[in-house]
Amino acid sequence: MEREEMLAKLKGKLNSKRYVHSVGVEYTAACLAFKYGEDVKKARVAGLIHDCAKCIPTDEKLKKAEKLRLPISECERLSPDLLHGKLGAYYAKKWFGVTDPEILSAITYHTTGKPDMTLLEKIIFVADYIEPNRKIIFELPEIRKEAFEDIDKAVCHILKNTLDYLDGKTNIIDDMTEKTYRFYINQEGRE
Repeated sequence: MEREEMLAKLKGKLNSKRYVHSVGVEYTAACLAFKYGEDVKKARVAGLIHDCAKCIPTDEKLKKAEKLRLPISECERLSPDLLHGKLGAYYAKKWFGVTDPEILSAITYHTTGKPDMTLLEKIIFVADYIEPNRKIIFELPEIRKEAFEDIDKAVCHILKNTLDYLDGKTNIIDDMTEKTYRFYINQEGRE
């Protein structure tokens, strides 16, 4: 599917704020892909449509995931908005004709990350966090700089900030985010 067609279809699925965010993630993912030698077109497609299921109402996300027989963690049952990555991968196929497993996986894990991510998965995970339209959050300028110097360092930093934020705000922390953080801390010898 051509980009213009994807943009038109995406406009019908997202509110204006989420649409602007998605275009920002597409741009940032392309820049990171260029920097790290990843396929720029794959990064653009994954970045553009990563949130295609984000605006499905929260109460419908769980119902749709159950109907589609997607794997659902206990944390996702308690916080169904987390399912937008898994639903997004499904709808990337259905609505946008994406069949590339690497793109679909990058969409699936763009919020939580996962241990041993591919470069494309890291790019979408990071681009989603640092894109230019994001409101400034704790240490965002440093993370943006890190993203273009050492993507693994940026991944660790994002995961740590996410866990710290969730720990202070809610009792619901996705297991995958914790597993991913532990994996990258152990890989990089950081903490």
